[in-house]
Amino acid sequence: MTTDRKKREEEALKSKRQPLWPEKELPDWRELLSAPSEKAEEIMQSLSLREQLALILQAPWEVRERLIVFSPQAERLVKALPPQEFFWTIKAVSPEEAVTLLSMATPLQLQFLFDLDCWRKDQLVLERALAWLTLLFEASEDVVARWLKQVDFEFLVTLMKRLVEVYKRPDGVDLTEARDWLPPYTLDDMYFVNFRLDKFEPLSRRLIEILMEFDQPRYRDLMESIIWELPAEMEELAYRWRRARLADWGIPDYYEAIDVYAPTTPDHLRRIEPAYLPAPEEEETPPPAFLPAIQTEGVEFLAEAISRLKDYRQIERLKRELAWLVNKVLVVDIGTIDDVEEARQVFDKVAGYLNIGLEYLAHGQVEAAVKILETYFLEDIFRLAQKLIVDLRRYANEILTQEGIDSRIFRHLDEPYASYLKGVTAKDANRIMLFQPEKVGTAEEFRFFRRLEEIDRVRRVLSEIAYWAPLIQKAFGIPPVWLAELALKKTNLLEPADIKWSTLVLTSLGNWITERKFRFEALPQEKWPEVISRLLGKHPGSGRSVVKEKIKEETFENFKKLAREIAPVEEDHLKSFLDLCFFRAEEEFAFADEKNIPDPRYVQCMLIELREA
Repeated sequence: MTTDRKKREEEALKSKRQPLWPEKELPDWRELLSAPSEKAEEIMQSLSLREQLALILQAPWEVRERLIVFSPQAERLVKALPPQEFFWTIKAVSPEEAVTLLSMATPLQLQFLFDLDCWRKDQLVLERALAWLTLLFEASEDVVARWLKQVDFEFLVTLMKRLVEVYKRPDGVDLTEARDWLPPYTLDDMYFVNFRLDKFEPLSRRLIEILMEFDQPRYRDLMESIIWELPAEMEELAYRWRRARLADWGIPDYYEAIDVYAPTTPDHLRRIEPAYLPAPEEEETPPPAFLPAIQTEGVEFLAEAISRLKDYRQIERLKRELAWLVNKVLVVDIGTIDDVEEARQVFDKVAGYLNIGLEYLAHGQVEAAVKILETYFLEDIFRLAQKLIVDLRRYANEILTQEGIDSRIFRHLDEPYASYLKGVTAKDANRIMLFQPEKVGTAEEFRFFRRLEEIDRVRRVLSEIAYWAPLIQKAFGIPPVWLAELALKKTNLLEPADIKWSTLVLTSLGNWITERKFRFEALPQEKWPEVISRLLGKHPGSGRSVVKEKIKEETFENFKKLAREIAPVEEDHLKSFLDLCFFRAEEEFAFADEKNIPDPRYVQCMLIELREA
């Protein structure tokens, strides 16, 4: 087993992600991966083809090839994969594993790969098409031949026009004479080919030769079309056919999909008509081709509601709707799909938004959520969640543009306030994200919202920012006043971005405990030892240095007085931010006291004026 495969399997086994529609009576795919090969093959052989397919669709894309090869019906199993699931599986596995699967694919699955992955809006992306063709050749030339027989002719012409130029020997011109001015490569002494891309000449040659061998009429039509057809017209026709095929698989174009982000309200949700429900299917009928094998985590409310659905027709309806919804969001959010992780984030986003919409409509009651799933379209539930999230951005923008507040003060927000604000003020409504303080510095620092509680949490943070902004401005003035301390004095902080709201509060607190003047002004270096000794005391349990309780209480009371001059006092908001300020000081000065004075040059939470040595 290769290192990459082993790593992917280990990550899959550790993952907590679960399918939204688990088949509980089937073996766990984790058990098959962990079992000896003989045992895994025996288990797969005991299952019907339908059961094997359901098992494969429940597993993560990255490990499917390994599971498939356990089956004695591996080729039938690959051919039974819905084209979209085949596409994501190919995308997620290694090139070697992809070649194995491609060798067993149907022409329809192969066409889907090119339709979905080789276009950027209405333009063919040649590099992607060549990458797929290279893999097809590695699978076998028989696979290439199957693809050539079924591929859309306009697509083939558009592709080959990028790869070759074709010249036809005029009637009546002697072959020997024609060879003097025509390209040297020809298969029939009638059409002469010049290769545009030296690197891909061998590939282009074999495409033409295979087509000539298997389908001479199609070969001649291709040569004539390369000579006479206009590239733009052929590309437009190829794009139209591509759109039609993708629409048959529930994948809309961008302009049809964009309405998925139109916010809605509870009183505008569309109700399901009973006639819309699909008819029952036979027991041995394979799962629908649009079955979305979506694995996610953190959406327990949605998963619990789905698990309680009993009506087969409702379940099938929801699967179809979920696939359509996911495809819409994929088209809008990603466009050209080339990253499995991006796609996984979209799947998580859809599940998360549905979880939020259900929580909001059902008020946290699972049975009510089941009724909602049976009554309303999933897309409307998604759009309701979108409205709740967009409302966060609207609220944030109102805060940033409120009258009487210099907007520059928000550039000096402390963390995590600044990142919470950044996450919800994304330019595009479909890019609004939740900041996760515990994941700072990782790829998961920002992610899409999944729960209603997360929206409420961010709204509380925004409310705190809105409350403190006028207090900061009234107490300390506007940013040019603060930054003058950096410009006119030699201080420990060097950049404007180093001055945070907490810096204003703590520096002013240092002036207050030494001079009884609460103002933002760089602390004189000679006063620094006095600041430390008066500010800090020892925590009786840990022995660490902490801000004295009396100072905390007096600071809180002083800000209460200031707040009364502006608006009603919100003690929770006052305490929350002041606690953050004190926390910054206690983290930096945890081991400082009158005997261990921190070097003022390296202090971060207060502004200190340094004296010349």
